[in-house]
Amino acid sequence: MARVDYDKQAEVYDRGRTLPPEAIDIWMFAARRHVPKPGRILDLGAGTGRFSNALAETFEADVYAVEPSAGMRDQAQTKPHDLVHIVAGKAEAIPLPDASVDLAWLSNVVHHFDDLAQAARELRRVTVDTVLIRGAFGGVPVPSLYRFFPGSQRIVDSMPTMPEVIDAFQAAGFTSFRNEKIEQLLAHSLADMVPRIRMRADTALELISDDEFATGLAALEDAAKREHGPVTDPMDLLAIR
Repeated sequence: MARVDYDKQAEVYDRGRTLPPEAIDIWMFAARRHVPKPGRILDLGAGTGRFSNALAETFEADVYAVEPSAGMRDQAQTKPHDLVHIVAGKAEAIPLPDASVDLAWLSNVVHHFDDLAQAARELRRVTVDTVLIRGAFGGVPVPSLYRFFPGSQRIVDSMPTMPEVIDAFQAAGFTSFRNEKIEQLLAHSLADMVPRIRMRADTALELISDDEFATGLAALEDAAKREHGPVTDPMDLLAIR
């Protein structure tokens, strides 16, 4: 699939991809079910650290936030945490020793890997216990919000599917795979989503045409005047051991 320039997008990423605190709590609760007390955690493709601090606080553990984009790392540095260590690196060459983390957290990042098979081998090398992959997988319907942006489906369809991800991790030596759906709170209303969507800080929105984005944004703004209540979407959480 085409690539997003995250150095360029870093300045708007937090504003465009912020989740309500309750949503972060739901993901941390789910992670704790799989690995109750990890000693050290890898947040791979950590971006601006959207989950890094939450992982550190939830588990009271050191978190190694590995991120290839300098712009994203710079933004993460604006949210310092004593237990979070921001590290330059990529999935295909994780800059950590063998068997050095108990939990690897991958949030909406698998589709950005240059070499999925090599990334899986690297995760097998550094991870003692569990890899948790939070979305996004190809071959599934786009989340409900993207009903305003139908062109985003072709972007999602270019991402690795869950069977493809499982095959790569199985070939790397992992043997257990369990998926669950997490009902994620995106925002308390569509109106709350509008300024975030305007940032276009999402792969599926960044890669559609400007005309498609403008048409979808106008439809979203119109719907936000009529539709009230929380915006939720089911998302996959794939646990791999």
